[in-house]
Amino acid sequence: MKASSLFVLTYPAALPLAILRTWCLGRLCLGYWPRPSLDDPKSIGLWVDVSYYHAVGLLVLGLPAFGAGIAHLLYQAIRDREKRRALFLQCLCSTAALMTALLLLRQDPLGVTNWFMD
Repeated sequence: MKASSLFVLTYPAALPLAILRTWCLGRLCLGYWPRPSLDDPKSIGLWVDVSYYHAVGLLVLGLPAFGAGIAHLLYQAIRDREKRRALFLQCLCSTAALMTALLLLRQDPLGVTNWFMD
């Protein structure tokens, strides 16, 4: 499995998990669940800082890389007739998974995204 294929498969889960990891580390450092507009993720502690910047990197650099990975897989699908169906299915499933993850982050049932983006 190529790196672009692996990234496209794992990115839809990695982004929300990185944001949740930052929130959970904030809980461990603060002793209570971080509150939006009160507990800044950049000022809680070193472990939260590292996790926060990793999640921001996934958000800022990962979305364009995901698009490039999808484009690469579509290019490979056009070139390789034998793997065409599998590659198109992988692109479709990964894109649907990313849209689901972004929708979940937008709905923000626990207030995690609101805290993270604040």
